[in-house]
Amino acid sequence: MPADPAGAAMRLRRAIPLLAGVTAPVGLLLGGSATAGGWVLAAGLGLLAATHFLPVQPSAAVAPDPNSAGISIWIEDWAEVGGALAALRRAGLDVEDQLATEPGLLHRLHHSIRITDVNDATLDLMGVTEKRLLLGRLVDVVPASEQTVRSWILAMARGDRLYRAESRIRRADGSQRDCLVTALLPRDPAGYSTIVVGVVDITDYKADQARLAQVERELTRAAHAATVGVVTASIAHEVKNPLAAVVTNADAALRWLRRTRPELAEAEAAIGAVVENALRARDVVDRTRLLLSHASHEPEALDLAAAVRDAAQLLERELVATGTELVINVNPGTPAVLADPSRLRQILTNLLANAVQAMEGVPCPRQVRVQAARKADLVCITVADSGTGIGPDQLERVFDPFFTSREGGIGVGLAICRACVEAHGGRIWASNAPGGGAVLQFTLPAAGHAAP
Repeated sequence: MPADPAGAAMRLRRAIPLLAGVTAPVGLLLGGSATAGGWVLAAGLGLLAATHFLPVQPSAAVAPDPNSAGISIWIEDWAEVGGALAALRRAGLDVEDQLATEPGLLHRLHHSIRITDVNDATLDLMGVTEKRLLLGRLVDVVPASEQTVRSWILAMARGDRLYRAESRIRRADGSQRDCLVTALLPRDPAGYSTIVVGVVDITDYKADQARLAQVERELTRAAHAATVGVVTASIAHEVKNPLAAVVTNADAALRWLRRTRPELAEAEAAIGAVVENALRARDVVDRTRLLLSHASHEPEALDLAAAVRDAAQLLERELVATGTELVINVNPGTPAVLADPSRLRQILTNLLANAVQAMEGVPCPRQVRVQAARKADLVCITVADSGTGIGPDQLERVFDPFFTSREGGIGVGLAICRACVEAHGGRIWASNAPGGGAVLQFTLPAAGHAAP
């Protein structure tokens, strides 16, 4: 134990800032401030470290346990390294070049570094019970440290104030521990003889980080799979209606052609409808591709009544089969809406299809009412049915992806509607009519002129 009070004070002054550098990363790991947290913790740890290397006066108060913080502290003598660096500077030689061209220099300096003292936390870290086993040449205690020493020497040559790096230490039992090694580098030749090195075992932290990274990778893969599922379901949902219209019109064309006197004009019209709906199906796929590529959509001024009729054509078979009456009521003076044609068609088609499906099992008459009216700079569109309505516990969830109350449903139609409406700067909501039936309303920006 050193007995020189002046030397002890110097160790104390050196230990406190050194441990600030050591514990700053620890403060960050704990979610605190690297600067404030590190220095506050370092002050206490510095005192602990200093008491380990200072003589205890009989009359002094009992010092705290220097090992209670669990920080490994090494005192090392790099005096020969300091002398070699000074000689190279005087000769005007570049340290990095000398280490590269003269391999024996690094070997000699590595073997000159000595460990002069360690605390009990270092014994635990290294897996030994006697301090003497860790004192002596660094190369004997940490054999695979030559490249680490090289980085230390280069930092010293650059004039760095703080050295901080990760390292791996082999314990006495052969196991390895990942560590964060930190030291304040000396400013004067005398400082090289006593360098205080702090070592924090971060093995468990790095293992936790590796596990977290693995979980994040698995979550990313799951998210990608979910995204593929959503896109697939969305395409299937959107393509189904135009494909159904293709089948309906193709059947109609065949019937016209199979008559005793084929109705060529009617068959031609039906085939034309087949082509039109096939193009709409292609448009759905193209729009989905553009959506995934984040391409922009150019809004147009669209006549709402025409847009509703266009969407209704895709559902003509369902409307006829279920005996559903479609009533379109656009208030006079209602302006056109500013929207992407394909997205507006998706919104209206999904809402109309949901309305028709909501009335399954409901006695006739069945009616879907579409209304539109201006509200300030917006146009509010309402789609109401005469079904049984939406359960109170479902009103807030009907727009969630994959939520459905219908057997066999996939629950993406209304989610698509919300995405399309919000992409235009509007909003969509659901409610129940006082007399029964569901009411879905959404807003879109009004164009600058009234619809014809």
